[in-house]
Amino acid sequence: MFMDIIIELLKSLGRLLMNPLLYIAILFTILLGYRRVINERKSFRIRIHWGLSEALMLLKEGRLWIVILSVISLGLGFVLPMEYIVLVTALSILVIVLFYYHAASVAYPFGVAFLILWVIYTNDTSFSFLKWTFDASTIHLKMLASIPILIGILLIAEGQLVKRYAARLASPRLENTSRGLKAVTFLAKRLWVLPVFFLIPGDTISGFAPYWPVFSIGGESYGLIIFPVVLGFQQRARKMLPVHFYPQIGRTITLLGILVAVEGIIAYFFPIIGIAAVIVAIIGRILISVMYSINERKGKYAVTPHNEGVVIAAVLPNSPAEAMDLQVGEIIRKVNGLEVHTEDELYHALQLNAAHCKIEVIDIEGEMRLRQHVIFHHDHFRIGLLLVK
Repeated sequence: MFMDIIIELLKSLGRLLMNPLLYIAILFTILLGYRRVINERKSFRIRIHWGLSEALMLLKEGRLWIVILSVISLGLGFVLPMEYIVLVTALSILVIVLFYYHAASVAYPFGVAFLILWVIYTNDTSFSFLKWTFDASTIHLKMLASIPILIGILLIAEGQLVKRYAARLASPRLENTSRGLKAVTFLAKRLWVLPVFFLIPGDTISGFAPYWPVFSIGGESYGLIIFPVVLGFQQRARKMLPVHFYPQIGRTITLLGILVAVEGIIAYFFPIIGIAAVIVAIIGRILISVMYSINERKGKYAVTPHNEGVVIAAVLPNSPAEAMDLQVGEIIRKVNGLEVHTEDELYHALQLNAAHCKIEVIDIEGEMRLRQHVIFHHDHFRIGLLLVK
């Protein structure tokens, strides 16, 4: 009997993975990667990372958070009405297909869907969407605490993913400065999918999927659903290097998530705080995007031509430059003992010792360091550096 339930559970979860949001997220992540490659070729005539890199990281980078969120969701008993899931799905799909991933933060689809249900509840109105009826009975008072807590936890996960991974595939783009020089900005545009377990009312599921495994908690019936939570992010770095800029944004998003989650806990005792918490999540996330964007548009570029040498705009993966641990924003001062000020001078100096390369760089902290590497015949003849010309 127990094994039958497990088998049926796995079958049911497999069927629910047919959620269109999952496949739309995969498709547009692939498109996102190839759009990045096109833009990199326009600036540097070469791609930096493979076009499928974003798609390969879609689930991989968030796998720990999939487990954490599922454990928290089931442990705290987050019950999401199917109507709420339908609204979140529709809003998430809308944001993804528009390619405007400033608006792809979890705060927006989860927060806006909740506010829509709250307006219906307070005005005692109803409407139909995709054969689903949304009315005052859709929402219950416990959601005034559970949804803000959920949004807060999801924002924490979003912040940590941005902090750890946003800089990894940040794509450099050449721009002209006000002085007519070339400078580099970096665009991080990412999607992550976290398939998370949630509870849904059992009676809702039995209406269209009688095979669904339903169990009882506290005298009420619930079903399990795996919902593909989509976390999106888009932000451009200019004044700060990606390695500093994106972790800073990630920490700020994490703090917002903690604030919203704490407000959700308070909402257990004072339900009206739950509405304020959702509004704080939406407005706070907007302010984070806007304020960081405004701040990055001011001041000097972090990566621009320098009198002391040539500046690294990007390092190709699996290249000699990566093996030497050369970093974006560092200034190459000497190659094989010769000072270099242009890309041509750098590659001329490389030819002086075709089998071995010694590079003297000024790192992002302003300190001098020496890097060495043996150049093999199969290594990229340009050692894998993209430079600001």
